Amino acid sequence: MFKNIIITISLVFVILIILPFITVFLNVDYQLLFEISKSPEFLNAVKTTFLAALIATIISILFGIPFAYALTRYNFPFKSLFEAIIDIPQTIPHTAAGIALLMTLGRSSLIGKGASLLGISFVHTFWGVVAAMGFLSFSILVNSVKEGFKKIDIRYEKVARSLGASPFKVFFYVALPMVKHDIITGSLLMWARGISEFGAVAILAYYPMTLSVLTYDKFQGYGLKEALAITALIFIMSMIIFVIIRIIQNIWKYTESR
Repeated sequence: MFKNIIITISLVFVILIILPFITVFLNVDYQLLFEISKSPEFLNAVKTTFLAALIATIISILFGIPFAYALTRYNFPFKSLFEAIIDIPQTIPHTAAGIALLMTLGRSSLIGKGASLLGISFVHTFWGVVAAMGFLSFSILVNSVKEGFKKIDIRYEKVARSLGASPFKVFFYVALPMVKHDIITGSLLMWARGISEFGAVAILAYYPMTLSVLTYDKFQGYGLKEALAITALIFIMSMIIFVIIRIIQNIWKYTESR
């Protein structure tokens, strides 16, 4: 009896998740979908979205992994505060985050003026998209890697240190290889979260348009029909990407288990 209840609840839950996808594909104009898929506007939005999310993820990997390691291996003043701070972007409205970023990175701000000396601007530029995506999804990577480091038995690192390995070698050759799955998982989740970002990107860098901003722009300017076609294309790309990712992960796990 209990098993049947759980299965029924699970099926209802899955149906509720799938239903919006089915509704989109039942109502979309496929001729318009095909036309939009070839348009330069859509292709540029795809390029901007995926590349910006990738760059934001790479930058976060460089800074986030050492930060996650420090949080799990060292005690220092305000450590708990730092752990709480990185989660703040996930708890505030993303439009509010966009306004905060605009004030911090805008042309009249200290950082904005400094960046302009290097020929970099964040307002309505590609780097603004990168900044918004990174700011809103950075904690996903950090928390994933942090949990990975927590699962490692610290005795492995202590043994390596006792054998003469420097802290740098322990970090790169002992700790990092043991959390590679967590790094990959966190990176993929961050990249995916960056792709879907809208609120902060729309405020800081409406142009060049990302897929989410383009969808909103078409909905506001041309109505539901064009926005629905772009939505269907986004669904198709997302499904293809994550199927490929799952296949690669399963192949990797299978080869490592042999």
